[in-house]
Amino acid sequence: MGLQPASRRILVVEDSPLNQMLVTAILAQAGHRADTANNGLEAVMAAQAGGYDLILMDLSMPEMDGLTATRLLRDLPGPAGRVPVVAMTADTDEADRVRCQDAGMNDHVAKPVDRVLLLETVEKWLRAASAPVRSAGFGACAPAAPTVVGEVLDREVLAQLAQDLDAELLSDVLRQFVEETRERVARIAGETDRAVLTREAHTLKSTAGTFGARALCSAARALEMACRASVAEPKGVKGDGTADAVERLRGEIPQLAGDAIAAYRAAGYPV
Repeated sequence: MGLQPASRRILVVEDSPLNQMLVTAILAQAGHRADTANNGLEAVMAAQAGGYDLILMDLSMPEMDGLTATRLLRDLPGPAGRVPVVAMTADTDEADRVRCQDAGMNDHVAKPVDRVLLLETVEKWLRAASAPVRSAGFGACAPAAPTVVGEVLDREVLAQLAQDLDAELLSDVLRQFVEETRERVARIAGETDRAVLTREAHTLKSTAGTFGARALCSAARALEMACRASVAEPKGVKGDGTADAVERLRGEIPQLAGDAIAAYRAAGYPV
């Protein structure tokens, strides 16, 4: 990409170990050095030490979310407070882009992560390290809609992953995805707190989309929206079925996860 790998250090702020593995692998293959932070608080502490050329920041994380972390980063003195911050999130509508910009972020990359668009955005902001924190060029780098084959898996997403990662690493991250998904689905099935369900569904939506679990991703997205709508309903006001939708989706997701795992195995992936 025309950059000096030894001089480019990137902080990946992401609470999912699976997404950390994937993004750092993509960055490493492009010649960049990548460190990771599990939440916004760790990111601020790491940034205070200095030395980063770019920060990739998830939004929804425990301990401290990405928006709060970015606001704190912008208050840091010297170069640490001017490091470009690129949002990396499954939330990609206009309101989310405005929230990111208002917090002081420079740009926005959608998840599931598209390798080419991620690296193009990284290069753009590494080259523009002296640009203002709030740029008129802020915008989402949403990947093109995939071509879907089948009801369960998106074969094109898997084919792209096979191009981006070597076979051993792809097998490793798919196994990690399956393990993480089993744990997350179990929490969804046993949880009733709407805020927790929203957070779990949001992360499942992102990881399932990243690894082409099409039907599971759609159900997780629907569960997240239903939970948000349920929380937003005024007390004492009977909703239009949002609570029923939450329960229905909680019941469907374990089966959809099982279908996805079986489909990976049928496609020849050792999960």
